[in-house]
Amino acid sequence: MAISTVKPASADMEACVARFADLQRCETGLPDMQLPECRRAFLNVLGFDQPKGDGQFSPFGDRAKARVSHLKAGFGVSFIAAAPGKGVLMHTHDTVETFMVMKGTWKVEWEGDQGDAHVVLQPLDFIAVPVGVQRRFECLQPAAGEAEGLLLGMIGGNAPAAEIAPSGIERLIEAGIFQREKLAA
Repeated sequence: MAISTVKPASADMEACVARFADLQRCETGLPDMQLPECRRAFLNVLGFDQPKGDGQFSPFGDRAKARVSHLKAGFGVSFIAAAPGKGVLMHTHDTVETFMVMKGTWKVEWEGDQGDAHVVLQPLDFIAVPVGVQRRFECLQPAAGEAEGLLLGMIGGNAPAAEIAPSGIERLIEAGIFQREKLAA
């Protein structure tokens, strides 16, 4: 079967361009972003629909508006900026999540069969995390002369979901962000 070709107007193609300098930083939208150790910013490039489940969150939060949001690409792309020591709580996704370090040094940690394990990634290093693996990432060191590291995150699906690990839920309860009673309801 042949692929149908289209010949878009230049304006239609410009709507598909996301220039890094024009991306909007979003520092809210996920529960853990309120924790001091989880402060980070999303610069959302290619977006997707929000998931529809209780206790599930969009991987880039519900406030990080994608520059290119009109395409159903089957995946989302966002830059993640964080200072050293900042990252995300342990969580999982219902689709493959991938990371490529753009600037700085980053640690990607996961719950493995022998306990927690991790890998340290340098610029242009890449990791693909399988479906269902509890994982987290953290900036270890920014690039020379910069305050933050920069990670490129890509996740499959048109409405992928994230769920915070039980240890992360406990941290959010401890910080007063979640209430145990409301979670049990």
